[in-house]
Amino acid sequence: MRRVPTLGSVRRAAFVLAAAVALAGCGGGNGSGDSTKTLLVAVNAPFTGTPYLGDTIAGGAELGVADFGRRFVVGNDAYRLRVKRYDSRLSPQAAVANVRHAIDDGAVAIIDEGTGVNASWGIANRANVPLAIVYQGGLGLVDPARRPDVFRIAPTDHGIAFRLAEYLIPKRLKIALLVDDSDYGQEGAKALREAFGSNPEAVAARITLPAAGVDVAPQVLRARRAGATALLVWAQPAAIAGVLTAARSAGWNVPVYAPPSAEDPLVRQQLADRPDWVDGLTFATGRMTAEVGPGPFEQFATSFEDAYGPQSVGVRTPEGEEVVQPPDYAMYAYDFVHVLVAALQAAREVRGPKVTEALNQVSVEGANGDERGFNENNHEGVVDDDVYFARFEGMTFRPVKDDLLSSTLPVINQTR
Repeated sequence: MRRVPTLGSVRRAAFVLAAAVALAGCGGGNGSGDSTKTLLVAVNAPFTGTPYLGDTIAGGAELGVADFGRRFVVGNDAYRLRVKRYDSRLSPQAAVANVRHAIDDGAVAIIDEGTGVNASWGIANRANVPLAIVYQGGLGLVDPARRPDVFRIAPTDHGIAFRLAEYLIPKRLKIALLVDDSDYGQEGAKALREAFGSNPEAVAARITLPAAGVDVAPQVLRARRAGATALLVWAQPAAIAGVLTAARSAGWNVPVYAPPSAEDPLVRQQLADRPDWVDGLTFATGRMTAEVGPGPFEQFATSFEDAYGPQSVGVRTPEGEEVVQPPDYAMYAYDFVHVLVAALQAAREVRGPKVTEALNQVSVEGANGDERGFNENNHEGVVDDDVYFARFEGMTFRPVKDDLLSSTLPVINQTR
């Protein structure tokens, strides 16, 4: 199996993508005498909740599908893949319903943002359909013993929270921990309790925000009155933007830290008329480049942009350049498609428990050059230490200089 495709091959694959996605039928031929069977890969993501995230995940999955062109062989049969999008709208109920629909549609795997997995994993497990989380990092979402069908290629909340604690506690800040009431925020709250559990003196307050980010001024005022000298906001993008607006409009230039959701273009879009309020926002996320250097990720980013065009953030730098978003979370969905095909070929089957067993055995080289794979005891595709910090300045972000790992990483181009 080809691990990381050449740029030319992915450009050719981009033209194949439209045909591959359009092919109808799941598990059958195309009615034209072609014996190649079509397998469905479902993408369960918030296309109308946080459209950037949903489109990024789906685009990564589709680009991974395109790498295999019109057919690949499992056992004695030829197959092609197609991707179908299911909109979770950031609703756990909708996400669970989508998993049921995907299984009814014959999906051989589900690539999931993570909302509702605590309820949907059992549905997928009973159907012997692997479910891969490619965004949310909640502590209990992945458990190889209890949830053998659930895999993840994304930074864990545990890794993000402990890296944030490791980074912030030595600064001797009094940190207000603000989490929203979404699944994402509440899973983050669990990780933060563990990460800061041994250093309660570093925590000034623990405050819950509305996920929509509407009128969070009272919560920000509570943090200020509690003596906070820093805010750590684990929340959906709208809530992060709301916190920045509330703090800055009150003249409080407190440093603000966040998890990967701060990278979502929505934060910058909501503050487009006050770009200086975004400056200094620092977030933790999985690093885009690997030890082999930036080449593989930059090649993947070029291929993604060739297929879909640049992901415009909708804002400009102070110099007037258009800001675009790197496809970092697209690579996780892309990598899982490659791991899935390797597992199907190793299992010599496309459905059933042998596929899940094979997912514990195979590995591939991912889009950024890292190895991606799982085993019976570990269903995490990103190690906890593989987290860096980036800071916004002029509507783009770059690795910070005051963290050992981050200071070694290259700056990824984000302008056009």
